[in-house]
Amino acid sequence: MRTSVKRQSLAPTDVITYRFNDQMMYVPIAENFDQAVTFARSAFKGDLTGIDKSRISFSLNVIANGKQSSVGITRGAWSAVMSHLARYEIVDVHVKPELEVSGPPPSYRSCSSAEGAEHSSSYLSSALHRLIPKRLLQRTAG
Repeated sequence: MRTSVKRQSLAPTDVITYRFNDQMMYVPIAENFDQAVTFARSAFKGDLTGIDKSRISFSLNVIANGKQSSVGITRGAWSAVMSHLARYEIVDVHVKPELEVSGPPPSYRSCSSAEGAEHSSSYLSSALHRLIPKRLLQRTAG
């Protein structure tokens, strides 16, 4: 005996729109945040290929108190938010900038005089020395 599978009609929220760099693509609703990242990478291959998944985030534009605002979607809230979206809702895709470490560390205090600047410099220098193992300092000093 053969059973036939009746094809169900699509639910109202089967498709949403991802927007990235002024381009928009229809994508299926992702069940979770990681799948959303996969769909975004697939939709915007040229732009998102090679971007670490931790740098990709999502947001929705909402109207609150008469003003339009962007609200981020966290990993934990993904499923709940997606279950309430309208069909073809637009989800913005963002890429967080890479952190680059260059130059001296920032000073956390304001120095208004040359004496203050010298103190700040020596403080930063001593703080850095605490991070370097003593055996390495002995090698460089001698």
